[in-house]
Amino acid sequence: MKKKELVIGPSIGWIFAQGVYPLAFHKKYLVEAKASAAEMVMYFEENQRQQALLNGDSLDVPFITVHLDDVNADMPPEVINERVAISKKIVFRHKAQAAVVHPVTNPESFYAKLMDAGVPVAIENMDKEKPCGYHPRELWHLMEKFGLSFVLDTLHAWDHGADMRYAMDLFDMGRTRLCYLHVSGQSKENIHSLVHKAEPKNAKSIVEFIGKVLSQIHVPIILEGKFITAIDIKDEIAFLKKELGF
Repeated sequence: MKKKELVIGPSIGWIFAQGVYPLAFHKKYLVEAKASAAEMVMYFEENQRQQALLNGDSLDVPFITVHLDDVNADMPPEVINERVAISKKIVFRHKAQAAVVHPVTNPESFYAKLMDAGVPVAIENMDKEKPCGYHPRELWHLMEKFGLSFVLDTLHAWDHGADMRYAMDLFDMGRTRLCYLHVSGQSKENIHSLVHKAEPKNAKSIVEFIGKVLSQIHVPIILEGKFITAIDIKDEIAFLKKELGF
């Protein structure tokens, strides 16, 4: 039986990081890279980025997700409410299928407000340097309590164990709520590299784990490895499709 088409594309935060804000340019970038997915990355301290996401063009790829900016419990309620409202506008404008957050500093009320606003919230597992946001029971508690989806970050999982047993524990825990994968590798030069530029052992662990996941459930892939050109992403997509048999 022929496999379903792999839905895959980059986090466009790396394009914003180069000082390129018009989404019309991002759209051309995705076409050149032959991407079928993209993740928008919010950052409230960067007004040009927020305005681009609020007012910019559609990216015209089948799968869109938004990486929301975090809040913390020390923020005044009116600030958190404003951020919820802006997040909703961006998610709805681009018809995003998911809105991912880091479960580290966000008070639980943030998830409740987002969900009440109709934002399709997903939480992501964290790396071992974070004080929370990585234990399966903690993540499942939040998902169950607020009806959240799950984004499994493969590199964060690898950080907790290169044998990927922890990663599989996460998958087993959250598979019924899994909406997509965050995928990147690690090299000597970069803790978030493209997988095809990662250290061989790291790349092998990541690719084998993705293969196991996709053999059981078909979900999109968002590439978080650092890139500069569209060719970088095109090469990453081609590498992963070949390694995964698509």
